[in-house]
Amino acid sequence: MKKFGLITLLGTALFFSFYAFREKPSFKPLRGYHCLRGEVISKNFNRVWFISDNHPYYFYTKRNLFPSDGIEVCGTFRGIRLSKVDRLKVDRNLLQRLRVEIHETLKWRALKSARTKVEKKLISALLFGENWFSRGESKKLSHLGIYHLIVISGMHYALLFTFFLIFPVRWKFRYWAALLFFAFFTFLLLFPKAPAYRAFFSFALFLLAKLLEQNYSSLKALLLAYSASLWLFPHWFTNIGFWLSYLASGSLILYYGSKKVPEESFFKNFFGKFLGLEATLVVSAAIFPLLAVYLHFFSLGSFLYAFPFTLVVEAFLITEILNMFTFWSFPPLLELQHKLADLFGFLFYNLPPVGVIEVSSFPQWAVFLLPALFLLGLIVIKKKRFLFAVLFFFAELLLLFLFHYGDHL
Repeated sequence: MKKFGLITLLGTALFFSFYAFREKPSFKPLRGYHCLRGEVISKNFNRVWFISDNHPYYFYTKRNLFPSDGIEVCGTFRGIRLSKVDRLKVDRNLLQRLRVEIHETLKWRALKSARTKVEKKLISALLFGENWFSRGESKKLSHLGIYHLIVISGMHYALLFTFFLIFPVRWKFRYWAALLFFAFFTFLLLFPKAPAYRAFFSFALFLLAKLLEQNYSSLKALLLAYSASLWLFPHWFTNIGFWLSYLASGSLILYYGSKKVPEESFFKNFFGKFLGLEATLVVSAAIFPLLAVYLHFFSLGSFLYAFPFTLVVEAFLITEILNMFTFWSFPPLLELQHKLADLFGFLFYNLPPVGVIEVSSFPQWAVFLLPALFLLGLIVIKKKRFLFAVLFFFAELLLLFLFHYGDHL
């Protein structure tokens, strides 16, 4: 019966993969003056991406727009860029209006409490899911191997969940409190983000299983979250953050074989073998091809810098959650916020990138084949998985070397 349920969910995941592949956005360049209706899917600084009739376009504006905003825009197009905006009308449903009001109110208060630019950027990234780091700063974050730490992901949900373990189990209060907080955090404070939604689905199913006293399977939850995400947001099929999140989580589930959400064992993984480097290696082996093909580099810095930066970032996140509950009015917590932000800034601006491997040529097929082989290996191999992960990772590095320098040999 358990295998039947797993096979059913696997079939569902394949169905929605095919559905999302069919529905994925396709580029349709335009010329001249057009009026389009669409939905905003992302905004970085003043650059807004939106989808209209399943075609992506972008424009620049200082106006406050958010993912899931419906828009009607008129102007002059040059390819997929709307170069001159003549008219812009925004349409928000009830949930979106509520989300914008809560998001903007709390963000205004939070940013008002910050003393430095780096503090504002950390608050925006870790609490509100907005990337205010410049292009150069984002590149350095990636080269240091810590970009994933300033993106709201399952690891952050895991740390926040450990906070609720201090509550009593009576009436299953800790599970109700965690479920309500995660729902508020995910749907009313954040805008649609693939890693955050995946983490919410996994934790929500885990908490419901606890409340209903049912068995929980992290792999089944991951497949269900995957299917639901692609059903609701088929354009995520081409989002690298979506695939990085699911590959990382899937590799941890298959490696540790836990019946819990992979992030629930946060402290076990973080302070486990080699100060968390075991988990870092497993995730790196799974996502290496995507980074090589789409970002054109891979950083070994995560093995060196992940531990100290994780301590600072997670301490900052917990401090911000407590500050949010006090509406940034408790001086000791504010002072702690300032000091942690200063420490992050000192480390970030002074530590040099280490082990950055530039990738000029890496085959597209590796994106599909190598992660699939690694996950299959974790399923088949029951013993010495760490050795397998090490060997597989070094095989990927060797493959990178051959493709990168093959023409010069």
